[in-house]
Order: sequence, then C-alpha cells, then structure tokens
Amino acid sequence: MITERDIKAKDIKRLLLRVYRRYQSGAITENQANRETYLLNSVLKAIEITDLEERLIKLEMTLNNDNDNG
Repeated sequence: MITERDIKAKDIKRLLLRVYRRYQSGAITENQANRETYLLNSVLKAIEITDLEERLIKLEMTLNNDNDNG
C-alpha cells in the first residue's frame, strides 16, 4: 500500500500521463480529465513545497551549526 510519504513527483507525472492517455482515447470526458488533473497538480504542489521546506530546514540547521562552531 502506498502511503503519502511514498508518493514522489515522478509518480504524479506518471498519473498525469495516464489521465492524458485516457482522455485522448475517449475513456474519460474532458470534465473528468480536468478534475483529475487539478487534484494531481494540487498533490504535486504539496510535494514540491514539502520537499523545499525540508531542504530549507536542513540548510538552516547546517548554517546554524557552522555559526556555532566558527
């Protein structure tokens, strides 16, 4: 089972491509494709923000450690 911690940006890319292929083949309507794309893009944005936040925290910790030692 996939947890929210396991989902990566590349997974969202794969799902977006799947939505696109389903729409192109006529398996889903434009409205359905738009809804799914909106949700997936929301998840992607949350992943990107979380990743950036984690990187920023690590950088701040590194800078604080350097200031404490120097």
